[in-house]
Amino acid sequence: MIVEQHPKSPNQNTSIWRNATVLDWLILSLSLGFIATFHSEAMQDRLLLIIYTMVISGTAFVLLRRGALVFTVMTLAAASTALLVDVYFDATADSWHPLLDPVRDLVGVCLLAFGMAKLIREAIRVQKDARDAENQRIFEKKLIAMRAAALRSTSHEVRTPLSTIMAINETLLNGSAGELNEIQRDFLNDTETAAKHLMSLVNDILDYAKAEAGMIKLSPESVALVALVDQCVSMVEPKAAQARVEITVNVATDVNEIFADPLRIKQVLLNLLTNAIKYTEPSGLVNIRVRMDGKFVLISVRDTGRGIGAEQVEHLFNPYFQAAKKDQGIGTGLGLAIIKHLTELHGGNITVESVLGSGSVFTVRLPQQATIEAEQIEGPLAATEFDNVQKAVNEDARDLCKV
Repeated sequence: MIVEQHPKSPNQNTSIWRNATVLDWLILSLSLGFIATFHSEAMQDRLLLIIYTMVISGTAFVLLRRGALVFTVMTLAAASTALLVDVYFDATADSWHPLLDPVRDLVGVCLLAFGMAKLIREAIRVQKDARDAENQRIFEKKLIAMRAAALRSTSHEVRTPLSTIMAINETLLNGSAGELNEIQRDFLNDTETAAKHLMSLVNDILDYAKAEAGMIKLSPESVALVALVDQCVSMVEPKAAQARVEITVNVATDVNEIFADPLRIKQVLLNLLTNAIKYTEPSGLVNIRVRMDGKFVLISVRDTGRGIGAEQVEHLFNPYFQAAKKDQGIGTGLGLAIIKHLTELHGGNITVESVLGSGSVFTVRLPQQATIEAEQIEGPLAATEFDNVQKAVNEDARDLCKV
């Protein structure tokens, strides 16, 4: 049994003052002491004034680089207040009225203090938000790393015994352990069907979890799309024949090679074709059409099945959502969510058009030169963590693409 222990969530109410380091407090104290000690002398000499300003600016820069935004604002506020006080007493006094002048000056000082307080409070908010965001990023990174470890363990603990069951079942069916009667063969056929179905469900769950965790790495290369489509159609033809569904292929003459991950594109096509066959009635038709649209390739899979209601189409690519009828089998509702993720990793998208009772058409739109960003390729995991799980991820994808 696998227990996933979640790292502690960042404390959103942590005080900025308690989080400040001893060095931050020391720099702030020295800067305030420097302002109090040397401000008057700096105002009397131009060279000292330049040095004084450079020291204050340098101190603010150091504090800002250390992430101490509040202390930076406090340093600059102290320097500007000292300058204002110095200029205020040197400025020529004007008089409105002997009684109103003190009130005017007091109101001005209060407004200045209020403004400084608001400035420092806003700096506290900004620094707190930035620190919380950084803590959340670290928390999510640790959580993803823990998910990766759990997925590796799950993949081994669940898929390995299933593979063993399927291998033993195959051995019994081919007669290596002795001849079987019809009843025994029927039981084993049922066991094989159930084991393959369970393996498919496990693969879907693991693949979507990897996609959600950013663990899927693309390996783009030049792909002969026409040959890949023919290969996928050949792989699903036995299932189509069993369901009495005809498959037709229309490929435009101007379709060329694309730069993409052949394993993942194959996974997308097989999933779409399998779904189309599954939800098409006997004597129905499934058509796959490939054509160019500028610098993009459009791959459409059309079926003459039951179709999907308008209220369900908008949720179709949500994970765990299923629009199938009860007599069409049990699934995870993750297949289309995985397809959408893989398509978007290539810089493309997928759309669906459907009329209830008249079938559906799914269209994958891929750039001829996939715009795969480095962040999408590597995902949020650290490079070493990613390399450790990549082999398992690709093995799962190959299993999905087997007949």
